Order: sequence, then structure tokens, then C-alpha cells
Amino acid sequence: MLLMNIEQLKYIVVIARTGSLKQAADELHLTLPALSQSIKSLEGELNITLFHRSRRGSVPTEEGHKLIEKAKYVLLAYQDFIDEAEAYTNTMSGEIRVATYPGPMGILVEVISKLKMDFPDIKTAVYENSTEAIIKKVQDGEVDVGLITYNEKEEHKYRTLIFNKLLDGHMVAAINKNSQLTKYSQITEEMLKGQPIILYDDIYISDFMKRFNLPALDIRLITNNIDTIKNSLENNTAINIGFDYAFKTDVGLSKSSEFVIVDFAPPLNNTYAFGYIYHKNNGLSRIIREFIKRMSNKLRTNPPDKRID
Repeated sequence: MLLMNIEQLKYIVVIARTGSLKQAADELHLTLPALSQSIKSLEGELNITLFHRSRRGSVPTEEGHKLIEKAKYVLLAYQDFIDEAEAYTNTMSGEIRVATYPGPMGILVEVISKLKMDFPDIKTAVYENSTEAIIKKVQDGEVDVGLITYNEKEEHKYRTLIFNKLLDGHMVAAINKNSQLTKYSQITEEMLKGQPIILYDDIYISDFMKRFNLPALDIRLITNNIDTIKNSLENNTAINIGFDYAFKTDVGLSKSSEFVIVDFAPPLNNTYAFGYIYHKNNGLSRIIREFIKRMSNKLRTNPPDKRID
């Protein structure tokens, strides 16, 4: 009789995804010897070699690949079983690991805090990262869900990820209310000439800035500190170019009355999406689905932005 367990199925799926026993052990919070011994025990019980091991990593054998695909379905079915059982008792447990760019952090913390009040048994971990780092964390299994900005290019590029949109958005200029630029309903490229600019450090904002044809924009600072951006806007020392929903979802930015946001004129008014991503090999547990539902509801009811009409 086979004595394998659910944890061992999870182990082989993670090893196959990471291609490394060491990386898998780190992700699973196990020692490398413990993980290695568990896999050897499973291979002995099955009388099958699941992985080719070398200095370059661990790659599934032909038989291993087929069994690992089956293991993924078993794990999804097991999670469905747990979710169904919890639904009958109106309780939820498990872990929520989320990575986000700074904009939605305030809303995210509020949603998770209320979720913890309703379901005290859940565990949560929140990480603040750039879009690139968030995508990598989701790909590597370090987090369950990432909150990012993206466009169709990313959806085609990262085939192992599932993209779900929460909001449509586009690039805007945030300008101090006393600036002469606020009299315009749209910002053109020429208007940025000689204007001091502060940017949030994000690859998609960087890509957007490459679309400008001006010889040299006066970019004073690139930072990942939202307070620095807020202070620059409120003190009228720079304008900020970024995603419009950052000014809706960030607590500090959304409550400030010292600046307004102005849309860009075509062709610079391109649209992005704000949403969540997860690895296609990993299902979303009931508690994570509940978190996403509450996050989506909160975003829909968030106060309107400070847009010039």
C-alpha cells in the first residue's frame, strides 16, 4: 500500500516548477536534506525516478512529468475539498501572500485587516515591490497573488501567469493646483519642456517615458518612495507622471487636495489595466478568492479622482 501524502505531491510540483531542490526547499520552508529525503522516499515507494538531478538543477523524467501533471490536478481537487468543507462550517483558514506596488497598499491593508477580523485563523503576508519584482515573485511561487499594472504585451509574454483585470486606467500627469498647467484639460508633450518631473521607479512608467520625443526631459528624481512624490507635488517642486489609479488607491495621494491630475492628449493617452495575477499551475484558495472579491468591491467604491474635466 502506498503511503505518499499530499505534502509530497506539493513538493514534486514545486520542484518541477522551480527546477531546483534548493529553491523548492526555501519556498517550502524545509531544509534541503529533509526535502531530498522525502523525494527519495517517494521515488522508492513508487519505484520510479521522478527527477534527473544534476548541478544544473532537477528536471522531471518522462514518467515524472506525467505524474507531476496528475499531482497538480490532485492538489486542486484537494483544495476544492477543503474549500467545500469550510463552506459548510462558515470558517476559513489558510494563508494569503500578496505582493503589490505601493499605490493600493492602503486599501489592501484595510481589506486584509477586516478579513482577519472575520476569519482570525488566516495568516497574511504583504510585500511591496516594483511590477517586475511582483511578476517574478508570482512566477517563483513566493506569493499567491500579485497586484500590478499591465497591458496586452505582458499577457502574451508571461504565458505561465493568469491575468485578471480589476480596473482600466491610463497615464496621467499630477500637477500642483497652483501650476499654470492646471488651466489645460489635456497635457501635450511640448508642455513638459522645462518642467521638473519626479517618477515612481517602475518599468512600465519608464517605458511610457520613452515615448516622448523631447531631447531631454527634466527628470529630477526616480524613487520608490510615495511620500517623496507626494511632498514634491504639494510643494510644487515637480510634477509626477504615473498611473491614474495610483491616485485613487494610495491613501496619502487620494486624500491630498494640493494637486490635481490631468489626462495626456493623444497619442499619449494609452490605456493600461490594473489587476491581479497568479500562476496558472496554482488554483486560488477560498480565502484568496474572498480577499480578491473584497479588494474588487473596495476599488469600485473608492472615492473619485481629482481630475480636471
